[in-house]
Amino acid sequence: MKAVSIAMTLVAGLAGAGCVASNDHAVSSEANKPYSTDVWPENVEYRAPGTTPIKYSLAFAPKSVAVVANQVADWQLAQFDIRSNKMRPEERASAIPQGWIYATQNIGLLRWGETRNDQQYIQAVRNLSAINEWRVGPRFYHADDHAMGSVYMDLYERYNKPYMIENLKQTFDWVLANPSDRTLEFEGHEKEVMLTAHRKFEDPWCTERWCWADAIFMSPPVWAQLSQITGNKSYLEFMDKEFWATTDYLYSTEESLYLRDSRYFTRKDSNGKLIYWGRGNGWVLAGIARLIPYLPEDFENRAKYVQLFKDMSKHIQAAQNPDGSWPSSLLDTSMEPVPESSGTGLLAFGLAWGINNGLLDPKVYTPTVKKAWESLVNSVDENGRLGWVQQVAFAPGSATAKDTELYGTGALLLAAAEITVLLENQK
Repeated sequence: MKAVSIAMTLVAGLAGAGCVASNDHAVSSEANKPYSTDVWPENVEYRAPGTTPIKYSLAFAPKSVAVVANQVADWQLAQFDIRSNKMRPEERASAIPQGWIYATQNIGLLRWGETRNDQQYIQAVRNLSAINEWRVGPRFYHADDHAMGSVYMDLYERYNKPYMIENLKQTFDWVLANPSDRTLEFEGHEKEVMLTAHRKFEDPWCTERWCWADAIFMSPPVWAQLSQITGNKSYLEFMDKEFWATTDYLYSTEESLYLRDSRYFTRKDSNGKLIYWGRGNGWVLAGIARLIPYLPEDFENRAKYVQLFKDMSKHIQAAQNPDGSWPSSLLDTSMEPVPESSGTGLLAFGLAWGINNGLLDPKVYTPTVKKAWESLVNSVDENGRLGWVQQVAFAPGSATAKDTELYGTGALLLAAAEITVLLENQK
């Protein structure tokens, strides 16, 4: 009887609020309803986890690209375990659901979903973000823990829910109030140690700033996008200052490429040349491609970013392997050309974006992007598992057909999204 009484009370309350109407009364105005119905979550059809093995076409066409990208996305999502909020057991401190590895996957998956207007993938990223409680990683300064902010802001711009970016704003406001002045030198005597409720982080001392090339993908686009969303120029000014500090430190004007960090000022390959990591420069080119759209047209240094992107693209194109991939070490011609799919995906995305936005000549660069896509397709098995992904690293290294990672999936989906735009524009 108590349960019935509660139910009747609830119904009566809703009826009074206008959610239940009698036969001779119209439903009351929207303002009187207990919640808004215009933002009710979209209905997404059930899709069984896993994939059915298929063969792919190398055709450079939207439908063929979609078959590959959907298979890769579906295979990756099938690895997710809602109980742990993880794709599989991880041991590295950076491999947390709010960190860069997961962020890169979600960035690519969301971009792919938005490009194809596929609510299944958009909702998947929204669900993953909700499980994360819309939080970036716990290390306030560390670029790796900023990357997920891009995902939350993209969803905020789609759904207009302030809670989606509240934690990000709190984090960045704290950094603005407490800027770090540490050196960018990677090897130091001290470590940055942070104890959180569930994990101990131990990082190079300099990682309070962007002292490694990968950071350009992880953090600067987030700062620039938050500036655009909020209208707060302080975020953009901070980003611009730190970006050029990193670039002045790691970028070679001779090679138009970035060294990964200060340890590579002196380390050389078997030919006696400095080492320029393929994926490291993929992070940079893709990061700049994701950053430029958030720079105001009248921003003082915008032309510098554009020129940097063009200069890098020219030298990156020249380093492409005959099979369309990029080597793990971009300038080491003594190495056997082995595909490395995560760097290839990031570079293909960057070059395709450059074509789509009028920065690169389509006649010159489209063949490069086409070859890169063919290499990526050849790196995916029939179930959708992307192979040839170099594992978490900071320098050139090997990969096999069985090696995969979330950031590789994200890179391929970013490339697929931008290539789809390229092919649609060609029509």
